Amino acid sequence: MHPSSLLPYYPTYALLDEVLSYGNYKALNIYLDLKNTLQTTYMEHAVNNILDNSRGKTIDVSVFISLLSFLSFHKLYSIKRDIDINFYIFLESGPSFYHQNIDKEYKKNRKIGDFFGLPLNDIEKFFDVLRSNYSLMESACNKIPSIKVIKLIHLEADFIPHYLITRNLVNKDSDNAHLIYSNDHDLFQCIATDHCFVYTKSVNYKKILRRGNIMEHFLKTKCNILPDYVPLALAIMGDSSDNIQGVNGIGAKRFVDNFDTINKMIGGSMEQLYDNIDNKRDIFDMSSVDEKNKYIESIIEAEKTNQRISRNVRLISFEVLARVLDDPPSTEMIDKKNQILNVINDDSISTSDNLSTALSKYGVYLEENYFDILFYNKNKVNNDG
Repeated sequence: MHPSSLLPYYPTYALLDEVLSYGNYKALNIYLDLKNTLQTTYMEHAVNNILDNSRGKTIDVSVFISLLSFLSFHKLYSIKRDIDINFYIFLESGPSFYHQNIDKEYKKNRKIGDFFGLPLNDIEKFFDVLRSNYSLMESACNKIPSIKVIKLIHLEADFIPHYLITRNLVNKDSDNAHLIYSNDHDLFQCIATDHCFVYTKSVNYKKILRRGNIMEHFLKTKCNILPDYVPLALAIMGDSSDNIQGVNGIGAKRFVDNFDTINKMIGGSMEQLYDNIDNKRDIFDMSSVDEKNKYIESIIEAEKTNQRISRNVRLISFEVLARVLDDPPSTEMIDKKNQILNVINDDSISTSDNLSTALSKYGVYLEENYFDILFYNKNKVNNDG
């Protein structure tokens, strides 16, 4: 299989140029939602191919190579455009204890199914091969300049772009564009931060989403709602993909139609909502509502009965989780925070020759230009010139 068939998340140069044009950016920070963009890996032909290449003691490394190919494509783009580029790749392993402590039903509806009728030992072998590829990514890519791989155990990693940007763990100068690769609408809340974009794709389109068009894409209706409110919208509408129950009868159109009243009820901003959650106060101020229709009544009742809205916000909001990490309540969360910081602050890198030799032991043989591109240093070339 060609590497791009497993990670087919390639934009055109024109789309990347579009991002740069919005701010005359001189650096591009790419955040890759790895498992979301590797969905093709779980298709039948890919599963069978990986298993066929992993018989005996051999481990198929095509998933790892697909990531290197993706990185090389973007690094070559940065060389041609004479800009800096940095990669932040994030993934998780195992169920998120943080989310399950809030709601034990969270993502409970996600099951493997019959997995194309494969026997159990083949299914286990396939996931063992994937885990080996992820471990190889973590150990190898973190030794390549300007690449960081963050793999969290028992904590969902999709909040990583928000956390890195809002907590100043990456360069936030106006010269830097932040481009997130994912089809997961949870990641749309990252665009609440300046200079952030999402590259998303489907069979019918490839597009760059930004602050001005993200909510109409997400809600599929015209509105003037800021992307800050993505967590609240999902908390009220629900999210079947994560087994999050919303308020019956309220979808995107009803949320938009009633947004002004909802916004008054939470105090006029998501910041006020988060402050109420932090301080264990009611999230809705009823004194601000003059008239209530049946949809507002349903939202109020859902919160009053079992705190459904505030619980859902805690499940969905990256900012809520980021605040937990700001002041970790347990040893487990302290470890997660330290893990992120250790990866970001680790400046140790390898050389292309050493990495090539190390990878060959795992059966990874790459053309020399792969390493030339991945280890290319614009500043060194300019100084040598």
